Formats: sequence, structure tokens, C-alpha cells
Amino acid sequence: MSDKVDVLEALKHSNVFLTGGAGVGKSYITNEVISDYRKRGKQVVSLGSTGVSAVNIGGFTVHSFFVFGISSNFDQLNQSDKRAKKRLSDLKKVLKATDLIIIDEISMVSTDLMDMIAYRLNNYGYLGKVLFVGDFFQLPPVQKQHDRNDVFG
Repeated sequence: MSDKVDVLEALKHSNVFLTGGAGVGKSYITNEVISDYRKRGKQVVSLGSTGVSAVNIGGFTVHSFFVFGISSNFDQLNQSDKRAKKRLSDLKKVLKATDLIIIDEISMVSTDLMDMIAYRLNNYGYLGKVLFVGDFFQLPPVQKQHDRNDVFG
């Protein structure tokens, strides 16, 4: 129970990265945080880096929620955004009303995708917190062959 309290306390002031090996309770703590937020009438969006992780957390994929389509970098995103004005307008409304975004299996998010997420959050009115969940020793980022030189810093 104190791990949940620690995460909730940290989320009052900053974004949080929740990590640990397989079976240590990341999913349990994440579900407890979601439950606590919702009991207090707060809006939570649960996202997964892949379709499987999105289903497991009961949410959407990062690509779907942030209206990335099949974009994997900013050049592709700029082209995609020109065709998605209505969906992007809807995203702005959702982000402004959301208190917490949870991204599960964060280790599978490439540096380009993380930059695109940050772009959406910073430019679309998001004022809430982000809870990143995952284990960088468990699953590597999903990347195309030519992007494999990305390094997290």
C-alpha cells in the first residue's frame, strides 16, 4: 500500500516513472492509482505502447490516442496532421480535461515517438501529470531497422 501512496504523492508534484522487474507489482500499483484518481473524480487516460499493452491496461494505443496514425517521426507527423484537423481538435479538448495520462510498457517507445508525445502534450494544452510504467530491461523499443541507433539518455 505504501508504494501506491508514494506514487500518488509524487504525482502531485511531477511526472513519475514506475519501474521494476517482472512480477513486482507495477500493474497492481498502476490499477490502484487509476482507481484512486477516479474515486476523486479525476480524469485518467490509459495508454499502451502496443495493442496488447493497450488492451491489458484497458485503454488505447499511444498512436491512436495522440492521432499519430502511422507516423514514426516529425516529417511524417506533419503530413498526417494536415489530414486530421478534426481529430486533433478533439484531442486538444480531451487533453485539457485530463488529469493523468498513464503510458504502459514505456520501454517499447522509441525516442522519436517520445518526442512526438512530448510535442502533443506541450502544444495541445495538457496540464496534468504522466505516469510512465515499464521495465527497460524487459522489452526494447519497437523500431524500424534504420532507427536502431537511438539511445535513451
